[in-house]
Amino acid sequence: MGYRAIMVGTDGSETAVLAVGAATRLAKRFGAVVHIVCAHGGPVEEQTAIEVLRYAREAVRGEGAETKTHMRAGAPAEVMKELAALHGVDLIVVGNVGMGKARRFKLGGIAEEVAHEAPCDVLIIHTRDLDAAPNGGYRHILVGTDGSATASEAARKGFELAEILGADVTLVHVGDPLVGAVVLEDTAKSRPGAAAVRSETLEGDPAGRIVEVAGRGDIDLVVVGNKGLAGTRRYLLGSIPARVAHESPVDVLIAKTVGRTVDDLAPGHGGLVDVGGRRVAVYKAEDGTLTALSPRCQHMGCTVDWNDADRTWDCPCHGSRYDRDGRVFQGPAKKDLDPAELP
Repeated sequence: MGYRAIMVGTDGSETAVLAVGAATRLAKRFGAVVHIVCAHGGPVEEQTAIEVLRYAREAVRGEGAETKTHMRAGAPAEVMKELAALHGVDLIVVGNVGMGKARRFKLGGIAEEVAHEAPCDVLIIHTRDLDAAPNGGYRHILVGTDGSATASEAARKGFELAEILGADVTLVHVGDPLVGAVVLEDTAKSRPGAAAVRSETLEGDPAGRIVEVAGRGDIDLVVVGNKGLAGTRRYLLGSIPARVAHESPVDVLIAKTVGRTVDDLAPGHGGLVDVGGRRVAVYKAEDGTLTALSPRCQHMGCTVDWNDADRTWDCPCHGSRYDRDGRVFQGPAKKDLDPAELP
């Protein structure tokens, strides 16, 4: 997972303040930079945007997190998406105001547009008091899975977030109970570390049952994959992620489960890419030479991520670090990353 650049939009509203607070707390846990964005030219005038950014910047820095501010004219959602791509943002945090119910899409909603078209993970903050969350983290994470590739990737991110934040995880499968038992067992086995996991098999409408479990009172966050949210059909009303994002009574992390390819890597950079349905850690040298590695950390199985500033592979769970060729130079891991094959 390894969020290193977290973006949050603000217009000074109550829901935006909550989003800024959530982004700040996560940034402190990940050691990430908070990119604060305020778009002007519409409801927010330029002078107001300046004041809003100043206030937000002081709040973030007051909590001890590093921050950068961005002010640009344009529609808020478009501005955030463009800046996220430009600055290599890993996570966008937005408030859920304006999302409405899944059957009543508000096409101009900022959260709506960002959730469907962001180039990275999106955390939708439900407008409620977040101060009860210890250390700015989540205590109990719900992950819905059907055993598909996109659900497995979402589960991986949920497990790693739980490992970093010290949270428990509930896995939910909605469908045939026998199939669900197998899927849940296989998914639980893939978790890194020792995060506490409980599993539930349910029947009925998948999105409805996930939302129902999320509303029981002990869940802080729901994690879903983004498959079905993007593409030529911009608003896919029947998609489970879209319905969960609209109807969940708690925060929702929409994990980008469709990754990059080797061709997307710039020379001198690395990243996790999709190779024949597998996630591979690939470094592309200046001359185009590729080094392919297994992204599984040799300590407890978390997925390493590329640190572009230091040109290293870093484990977000327990701090192990590897050089660009996969050689470990900082523990607790003791072995180098395993090599991987490219077609």
